[in-house]
Amino acid sequence: MLSEVELKKEREYLKNTFKEISNRLNFLQSTLDSYNERTHELSKFIADNFYDMDAQEAAVQRNLLDNLNLEKAGVEHALFKCEKQAERPYFGRIDFVEAFEENPESYYIGISFLDNPNGFPYVLDWRAPVSSLYYDYELGKASYTAPDGEISGEITLKRQYKVEGDNLLFAFDSSVTINDEILQDALGENSGSKMKQIVSTIQKEQNLIIRSADYQNLVVQGIAGSGKTSIALHRVAYLLYKNRLASKDIVIISPSPLFSDYISEVLPELGEQNVFTTTFEEIAKEELEGILNFESRADMLENLLSGNIDRAKEVNYKEGEEFFQSLKTFLNEVVSLSFEAKDINLGDKRIKAETINNLYNERYKTKKPAIRIEWIADYVIDQLGENINARALTSRVKKVLLSMFKINNITEIYLAFLSAIGMSTNIYSGKNFLHFEDVAPVLYIKDYILGTAEFKEFKFAVIDEMQDYSLIALELIAKRYPCPKTVLGDIYQSIERVLNHSYLNALCALLNDAKLVKLAKTYRSTVEITEYCQKLIGLEGAINFHRHGEPVKTFTGENLFKTLIDECEECKTLGYKHIAIITPTMKEAEKLYFENPDLESALITDSTSELPEGVIIIPATLCKGLEFDAVISVRKEPKSYLEKNAEYITATRALHKLCVISI
Repeated sequence: MLSEVELKKEREYLKNTFKEISNRLNFLQSTLDSYNERTHELSKFIADNFYDMDAQEAAVQRNLLDNLNLEKAGVEHALFKCEKQAERPYFGRIDFVEAFEENPESYYIGISFLDNPNGFPYVLDWRAPVSSLYYDYELGKASYTAPDGEISGEITLKRQYKVEGDNLLFAFDSSVTINDEILQDALGENSGSKMKQIVSTIQKEQNLIIRSADYQNLVVQGIAGSGKTSIALHRVAYLLYKNRLASKDIVIISPSPLFSDYISEVLPELGEQNVFTTTFEEIAKEELEGILNFESRADMLENLLSGNIDRAKEVNYKEGEEFFQSLKTFLNEVVSLSFEAKDINLGDKRIKAETINNLYNERYKTKKPAIRIEWIADYVIDQLGENINARALTSRVKKVLLSMFKINNITEIYLAFLSAIGMSTNIYSGKNFLHFEDVAPVLYIKDYILGTAEFKEFKFAVIDEMQDYSLIALELIAKRYPCPKTVLGDIYQSIERVLNHSYLNALCALLNDAKLVKLAKTYRSTVEITEYCQKLIGLEGAINFHRHGEPVKTFTGENLFKTLIDECEECKTLGYKHIAIITPTMKEAEKLYFENPDLESALITDSTSELPEGVIIIPATLCKGLEFDAVISVRKEPKSYLEKNAEYITATRALHKLCVISI
């Protein structure tokens, strides 16, 4: 514990820091009020005088208004960051003396920078180079990488705080990276409807990923509860800070809209604006719009977990590497070679088949057909001269060129491929309604023949829950967003297939020899829950953070409703606000919900966009990546790998309490 003298100094420092934050808040609010007044006046002036202004003057006034609104948005963001800083000015401090210097400097670390008009900053941003010392080192020799090179020295003090506004709740010195007491306190908190930032408890192995080289592709394999998604979001915040990126420069591919909502407050808590998020299903809908509809991944899993063994085997194969390689071979050796060039006649101009054949099979032969068609179309348009509408004709020429393939319908090509490798061609669950496991292969064929959109404006991408994607889907996502990526997930949390390290190796190769990082320590659940989860799938080598709780409860399904009521009431007595009753499938969740109307609960479906407080009923197929204070698992004794994987995902959602009811 700190001495009274030290505590007095710390309280004084916090008082001065908070005063500076308050001054800045007042200044920013006053500035924003001024901008609001100016934009209101200018908007009114434009509206009142619109018909008296000529086009040039109106354009000038609109440009002035646009610039004012842009400046106002900057002030609003600065005010938002300052308000966040006022809630918790800082959480840590290091005293560091550089080599060949005599006196250490004290660095207070918080979510954002706070300047001191009279000299050394009050607070450093947690993402600043020197702040990495707080996460990476104990007391003693240490170094960090600054813009000018490596800075070596010694950490002489490491202090951690719990601060709320200008109130210092506690402070103590520690020789380790992040004191267990601080981490225990954070992990022992109840869950919320949104994921929280972990900036004050980032661990060394997590910090290495967050601050990894900007343009390095990373594949992060982390067991349940290792903090993968938090790491990804903090890495986004770090890159926004370091490279002065805007939120529009980053994209996150998440497993579902519900998950996107769940993580939506992390970046704002760190003082950053949210970035663009999408899902693979949204990408697929955009690419196949007007061509095909398809079932959701949740519906596919529902079908598999309902006992469709034959389809489970087919899904497992179609999402594997052998299937992908066979598809590539078929496209390169069959479809690509099925091109039969013909003359193209446009008005009095003729492009001979011989010329087109030479372009396709010789000059552009190293490119996939979609690119060859694109370039040949450009060549044809160039030959027509300058007095034509190139844009209007290009689409027509491409259609003519595509008709020169013996088969050019993407679903027909896919059916021909399946037939060639001896697989069932039953790819529809209804008329024009594609099975989900066939979506990625069909999209890959579309890209091969027709091409797909690329979004080169993004500077960085995050792909979460990588185990939910086949290698085909991941290659399509990588092509759509050709920028550096961090890909995260857990091979042990794949429901529809059993994955191993060969999947990780193949993924690293797909992403141009991405660096593979493994996280083997879990922080989410108590030791008792974690050990239960690891026994479910025979997981070895995982490290539990030593936070203990009550033993996992197990019941049989006799008097199920009473057991549910009793367990939910006990959870509420313990102060838990987020209690999940999890079933393997949506059908079972609906049955439980509608047959027990006296159980106060909310049913979560694939159309749910936000998690409510209280008791929810949710299938395992939708709870990936989420966490709850307490989980009540209602399931049959798992036998197949599908059921065991679903139960593992279910059990690993629990922070403090797990109850398993076998029916």
